[in-house]
Amino acid sequence: MARRQGAGRPRDDARQGRKALETSAMLRFARQGYEATPLREIAADAGVDVALVSYHFGSKLGLWKAIVASAASDLHDALGAAAARDKAGAADPRADLKNAMAAYVAHLLAHPEVPRLILRDTTTDTVRAEWLLRELSGPLHQRFYDLAQAAVAECPGEQAYLQFRVANFIYSAASAVARRERLATLVTGVGDEHAFAGALETTLIDAALRCG
Repeated sequence: MARRQGAGRPRDDARQGRKALETSAMLRFARQGYEATPLREIAADAGVDVALVSYHFGSKLGLWKAIVASAASDLHDALGAAAARDKAGAADPRADLKNAMAAYVAHLLAHPEVPRLILRDTTTDTVRAEWLLRELSGPLHQRFYDLAQAAVAECPGEQAYLQFRVANFIYSAASAVARRERLATLVTGVGDEHAFAGALETTLIDAALRCG
């Protein structure tokens, strides 16, 4: 556990304290859930005074919203970087969609606490579920749906249930990554991250790219 900062902490440490709270909150909320996580546990993990939660975020809900906003920003940055790499080659909407999907899976595998948090709060009928849909899941779905529409533009017959297929990919990938350890005990040959990512690509990404 990090050493608790003293009352004379320099003002320059404020940013570090905020970041430490966000990191510990993400891990705690993903592992235990929002309701089951006391703020004092988050502060103890971060090595700061619990009063800093109110100072930086206003409330427990404010802290939760901050980490979701940060997770959404990081995810879209990863997808944006993948899109920038795609622009270096010839225009290929199907390749753009597949690369974006692969980048999404890779990001979730690198940050497994994110899909755990998403799945926990998406399935609860609360203000958090609505906020998560508006701030993270909705924009993510629209981004992939726009790519999918371009990818199947020349295959009209394959546009059936396109929105559903996009949503299924997003949530299925998150669910699989969140349950990776359990899946590895049930399915042989997916123990390492590369093999697991390959399995997701075959079963989820290729299934969403049926045109052609």
